[in-house]
Amino acid sequence: MPRIGYKGTYMQDAAAMNAPKGKYFIKTFGCQMNGHDTERMASILTDQGYGEAAEVNEADLVIFNSCSIRDKSEQKAYSAMGLLRKDGKKKNPNLKIGFAGCVAQQDRHEVFAGAPHLDFVIGTDSIDQLPEVLYRVDQGESKVLQVGFDPSNDYTLETKVLPGRSVAYVNIMKGCDNFCSYCIVPFTRGREKSRRLEEVVQDVKRLVLGGVSEVTLLGQNVNSYGKSLGGRAAGQTFPALLHGLQAMADEMEARGTTDPTGRSGKPKGLLRIRYTTSHPKDFDEEMIDCHANLSRLVPHLHLPVQAGSPSVLKRMKRYVPIELYASRLEELRRRVPGITITTDLIVGFPGETDEDFQATMDLVSRIKYETIYAYTYSPRPGTSALKYGDTVPETVKKERHSRLLALQTEIQAKKNQEQIGRVEEILC
Repeated sequence: MPRIGYKGTYMQDAAAMNAPKGKYFIKTFGCQMNGHDTERMASILTDQGYGEAAEVNEADLVIFNSCSIRDKSEQKAYSAMGLLRKDGKKKNPNLKIGFAGCVAQQDRHEVFAGAPHLDFVIGTDSIDQLPEVLYRVDQGESKVLQVGFDPSNDYTLETKVLPGRSVAYVNIMKGCDNFCSYCIVPFTRGREKSRRLEEVVQDVKRLVLGGVSEVTLLGQNVNSYGKSLGGRAAGQTFPALLHGLQAMADEMEARGTTDPTGRSGKPKGLLRIRYTTSHPKDFDEEMIDCHANLSRLVPHLHLPVQAGSPSVLKRMKRYVPIELYASRLEELRRRVPGITITTDLIVGFPGETDEDFQATMDLVSRIKYETIYAYTYSPRPGTSALKYGDTVPETVKKERHSRLLALQTEIQAKKNQEQIGRVEEILC
């Protein structure tokens, strides 16, 4: 019999969990955090007896994992979901359709009105309640809504990966306390909470013993990791976590528990540590030291700046002086030759003048990023930037966006030329 366990956790007996349930298909939109959520849902569904469908029309359960960071990504999720509205359940009367992710959290009270064919909506903080949600649907409940945030300050998790994976996303924290004026994430992911350092290290060790050799540490702002746990005074900081993972991996290799060559049949060990995403206000000299001194930390930094103009950054509520940002990246390049640096940029933020945009172009020319992710400004519901209006015409946004990409293409072409003839290590 299914039952509700500690803190409302849904549990089933072994026979129910292992019974075949059909096939699932998850369509994912958005960032690495959504990718991690999808993998977690996939692992949960596999444990529940589902198999994975190669195509949406082969599935008995379809989940759309949505992203609301920009209007375009939001509309993509709604459009994809709408394709099943007309005849999805005519072809398969047993088909269950769910909507997950940040749009589900954002539009939770309106989603069913526009999509009556949906069976359930599940929010960003409710992934682990997916078995309970599906049970409620199987029992005949319609329009199941599961979107609450966990009210406790504790955040504990066991990372789930599908069998045979050598790469894993590991959530070290969730939520965001920055409230940048254009960003909806604090409203769709909640306030900032961190997992304890010791738990994360043991979680990664378990993954390594299972064959994972590369992890990407995930958070909306990983550099502020540990603040909810007492921060530096409690030994809970992001640099401390990176050192802890390096020490754990070094010890496993020294004891012979892992073998980086792979010839012995033992796990290869933790060969690579990555992380995303960072905020410039928390990227300091200690983080530069980590990149210079930790051999397992991949020489890559994604540090979103969003704009090169101080006045635009002030309206964005991103209070980091551009000169400080640039000088830290230049110091990082000096300490870690060959490091890859990438960033995010928003073009056409309300009030952006030609001079403001030129400041962004100047910054890109100065830093010479390996890659940029550039987007035109998209107003998001509930954000404080709405008070500024959408003042930059779309034609101007697109023209500036094209100029920025052209500059980056020129920079990137030169950097790509420098890679010719190099030999690089790959994971297999």
